[in-house]
Amino acid sequence: MNVARSPYNIEVDLTGVSGVTGSKVEVFLWNTGSQPVSPQYTLSKLIPASDNLKMYYNISPYVREYFTFTNWQNVYNSYDTDISTNFKVNVVFKKYKKLTDGTYTLLSTSSALNFMDGFNYYMEGFNTISSTVFLSEGTYFYNHDSGQLNTVITNMAGTFDVDLAVSDAIKYTNLSTGATHTVTATTAGIKTFSRVYLPNIAVGNKVEFLGGGSAVRWTGTFKPQCEPKYSPVAVDFINRYGSWARIFFQKAKTRNIEVKADSYKVNPSVLPYVPTSEGQVREFNKNGKETIKLNTGFVNDLYGEYIQELLLSEKVMLYDPQQEDGLAAAAYTPVIPKEKTLLKQKGINDGTINYTLSFDFAYDVISNVV
Repeated sequence: MNVARSPYNIEVDLTGVSGVTGSKVEVFLWNTGSQPVSPQYTLSKLIPASDNLKMYYNISPYVREYFTFTNWQNVYNSYDTDISTNFKVNVVFKKYKKLTDGTYTLLSTSSALNFMDGFNYYMEGFNTISSTVFLSEGTYFYNHDSGQLNTVITNMAGTFDVDLAVSDAIKYTNLSTGATHTVTATTAGIKTFSRVYLPNIAVGNKVEFLGGGSAVRWTGTFKPQCEPKYSPVAVDFINRYGSWARIFFQKAKTRNIEVKADSYKVNPSVLPYVPTSEGQVREFNKNGKETIKLNTGFVNDLYGEYIQELLLSEKVMLYDPQQEDGLAAAAYTPVIPKEKTLLKQKGINDGTINYTLSFDFAYDVISNVV
């Protein structure tokens, strides 16, 4: 799987080719169905110099236009389900050389590539293909309240996506009994799996990706935490792999509002007597931004990297079961992390680890959409 938030560079190398003045690349993009007949974009360049016949095209910005994110699909008991076509883009590109007479000749056509809206870290190099499982290995915690239905958002452990070949498998192992449940892929593609096999929800499970149905290539562990005092908040975001990921903030939370307005001085309506009830200053364009401050509760060393992915995400959604904005029901809302710095805590240095993050709700309190 390729990622589109980092550059994906296509090289056209005409070294040793005579009679050329440049090149072009045709880019075909689609989410569903078959490859379009005509390219969505045609990019062209002249050769840099007569002794430098290499040209590079970054197609990532064009690929990103084809992603559409609304919110996590709230999958809680689904296994081997195709991901939404909005989260994946298919790409084919054709390379051409430009001759001195201005005509183009086809050099090559790529095979179909898949892209998701993830990114590479700098030290990983360029055009790096991401992991088969779109979640880092490690131990994750989720909220579980036996008094809640499994369909309540804050009682869902979350999901992970896997790029499966036929006969690959996902194996769930109950952390208490050791009982296993294995799902074998019958079709190839990017599939969504619940992090926890529903019968294991009260105790958690280990999840293994089995290449070819037997070779362990990835392991994740998902453990429940019950929070009887506070009301947990779920935060979903697009992670570094371009896949939906979930973090629970289990402990104390606070909400506040910042109100801003413009003001002006007014002349009194009656002179020379000045009505004191009118005042001298009035406000207009008044609106507010609401912020929520959350705490993860005690987590492990892995969460430093996990929180980093959240801060780097461009799509973050928050579910607070105790919505306090006058709505009849709790809302699943877009938010923007306020933090621009993160101290990655380590148990050996900091003892117990808790992360505190603040989020701005991504809209004004008073509706001003026109």
